[in-house]
Amino acid sequence: MYTERELIRDFTVLGIERGSVLMMHSAMSGIGPVEGGAETVIRALLFVLGKEGTLAAPTMTPTNVPFDPANSPSNVGILSETIRRWPGAWRSLNPLHSVSAIGARALELTDGHDLCYAGCDEKSPYYKLLGMDATIMLLGVDMDRNTTMHTLEQLAQSSYLGHATIPAPLYPPYNGRGVFELNLHPGGHRDYIGLTPMLRREGVIREGLVGSARALLMKVRRLFDVLIPRLKDEPLLFLCKNVNCSFCHRARADYARELARKWRDNRDGGTTATAEN
Repeated sequence: MYTERELIRDFTVLGIERGSVLMMHSAMSGIGPVEGGAETVIRALLFVLGKEGTLAAPTMTPTNVPFDPANSPSNVGILSETIRRWPGAWRSLNPLHSVSAIGARALELTDGHDLCYAGCDEKSPYYKLLGMDATIMLLGVDMDRNTTMHTLEQLAQSSYLGHATIPAPLYPPYNGRGVFELNLHPGGHRDYIGLTPMLRREGVIREGLVGSARALLMKVRRLFDVLIPRLKDEPLLFLCKNVNCSFCHRARADYARELARKWRDNRDGGTTATAEN
């Protein structure tokens, strides 16, 4: 049974900085039994971050029912739901990728999410982490839970991002009427976990234990610095190469067809221009 004092020690040794902004993706089950449960974990984190710090987590919800920012529970773990329900917490207005936050910069982080073109774009909380010199912690989960990776894809407008509609949220101007458009929708499989060894080699990831959970800590700025150039050179970097994965296999085939079409268009255009000259 882990105590609050032991968790404070573990978070401190891991490298969480006082006064920083921390985005947490988590699985309470990985930590093991904690005296006082999820609330103890959050108290320990808030103690380490201090009064000038900010603790945030995605508080995503199912997309088959209208999103109610005040009442829709998070479906990505008890720790994120505990943050959502924490006294004084702020929650962003996005029916798919909402973020809840506590602390000095919570309002700044969550404000304006309803005005974004896409849920993780350059006006979203996930991109704001970059300007806040924030840190991401994966607590008992792997890189496939790192929502900020979708921000990199949306900035690159990756070819496999799609479009979908879901029931309209309950906040204005929708008020539950009609549908909500999901632009640059990141549905489908990715191999973010496969990037972990490379990110280790590049010094992006710091690792440790919190309770019994493996914890990965990374600076958002360093993550962007490493991955943005690689995405430019290899636009399908985040896709897996398993031929049995229908999403990634189809996305690679679609990308190859689009490259071939552009090559033909350029060739035919060049031929026509030469003939006219």
